[in-house]
Amino acid sequence: MGFLLAGAGVIAYDGVVNEFTYCGSSVRFVRSLKTAALIAIDYLGLNELDPEYERKIKALHKSSAERLLDTCLLNGGLYIKVGQGFAAVNHILPIEYTSTLAKLQDECLPTSKADVQKVFRSDFGQLPEEIYKEFDYKPVAAASLAQVFKARLPSGEQVAVKVQYNDLQKRFISDMATIIFLQDIIELIFKDYNFGWILNDLRKNLVHELDFWHEGQNAERCAKDLQKLNYVLVPKIYWPHTKTRVLTMEWMDGLKISNVEGIKRQKLSIADIDLKLYNMFAEQIFKTGFVHADPHPGNIFVRKNARNGKADIILLDHGLYEELPANVRIPLCDFWVATVMRDEAKMKVAAQQMNVVDHLKFGDVLFQQPVQMHEGPIRSKLTQEDIDYVQKVARENFDIIMSTLKEMPRSLLFVVRNLNTVRAIGNMHGDVVDRPCAMARHAQHCLYVQRGGSPLEYLKWLQRRFYFEYCLWSKAFRERLLNWYLNFLYIVGRAPPSARTLMRDIRKQDQQMLT
Repeated sequence: MGFLLAGAGVIAYDGVVNEFTYCGSSVRFVRSLKTAALIAIDYLGLNELDPEYERKIKALHKSSAERLLDTCLLNGGLYIKVGQGFAAVNHILPIEYTSTLAKLQDECLPTSKADVQKVFRSDFGQLPEEIYKEFDYKPVAAASLAQVFKARLPSGEQVAVKVQYNDLQKRFISDMATIIFLQDIIELIFKDYNFGWILNDLRKNLVHELDFWHEGQNAERCAKDLQKLNYVLVPKIYWPHTKTRVLTMEWMDGLKISNVEGIKRQKLSIADIDLKLYNMFAEQIFKTGFVHADPHPGNIFVRKNARNGKADIILLDHGLYEELPANVRIPLCDFWVATVMRDEAKMKVAAQQMNVVDHLKFGDVLFQQPVQMHEGPIRSKLTQEDIDYVQKVARENFDIIMSTLKEMPRSLLFVVRNLNTVRAIGNMHGDVVDRPCAMARHAQHCLYVQRGGSPLEYLKWLQRRFYFEYCLWSKAFRERLLNWYLNFLYIVGRAPPSARTLMRDIRKQDQQMLT
């Protein structure tokens, strides 16, 4: 009886003083432990010698991903943020996981009006309706760390108000400890998966993401860095109405970049949008060094420019950024261009300048596809067979890939995530723009600017640019000529019907040789 009374007293104290923060953490811990245990038991029960193994493991991937999704949604907060991160590594994890966990970008759970009011009382000492002329308590978006509401300032401007979940900062330490603990348990059971060190690196960045004042400063710096790209829009921050857990910014209407049907209805060009998207992030990665580390489709909107009828890109959610120093940024430009040009010697030199030992594996990670020199040009479009192959290579060379990630500069981890997420957006649009080449052109220009921008450097850049374009054109032209020649031989009866598809079959065979 004494233990029961003591337990009831602890729960009551936690409820009165901490709003059940620690009790909630315990519930989330038990829920997460149960999910991890059930998934582990299912996988340990599989037999690789079973003739039905491939079918069963795909079904198990799907059911396990659904369990993780449900647990992340029930736990909320950091669990959703981590789940979103795993959804982005679709070149390593099975598609059943990444496609299921991708729902976390849109299916976050809204909180109550009372919780929103608690945040405002704590940060402002006032309720929202006392600060704004209008405030709609129905959220227009619910993300992993916060909700967004529509409001109007006393001066009349329509604004978006981002409000952090009330208990998020209180539960941060316990939830992060739980996630890392469960990761350590998974590593003990499944030796092939090792993401714990990445989670430890993420922890310090998540602390910054919980500070909306810091996010507002990031937004202003981003706007300044990209001001020369007049098609990039970053919402203005209203500082008098911003605190650590409340961010008030300019309201901007637009469509999610993933809303392909809506974009087509507005008669906007997908190719124009993608080229602008790639140039925007190439400018950050290769020139400014201040890189948006969470560019999922929910953070990028598109709208029609009233003056020219073309697309503007609206970049949202500036909580998570990574800084690339010049000693990483400049060799990264060289490496990117050299990889697209298939110049292995320059790739190796640039990789060494970044303290990367295996330049080919680094290229695999950076481009999310094999870059071995006999593979032909870097592809702008990946088929499902390509993706299956990359996942197979990732599984078979997991230790090598993880060691490559560990040896590369830590600042590049979020850049890899950025590139992978942007690649996924391009794939969603049908890969209508050659992303590697588009970004290589931007990298070349950034090299010219970063090396002084003198007339001599300009001439060097012009020469490199001409050679770059010539190599791309000549490669495509040679293949086209050979294809025409083989078709001509078939027409005049000097070759079998298979000659018409010979070039395509050769490229396919080159791909299969690596599998």
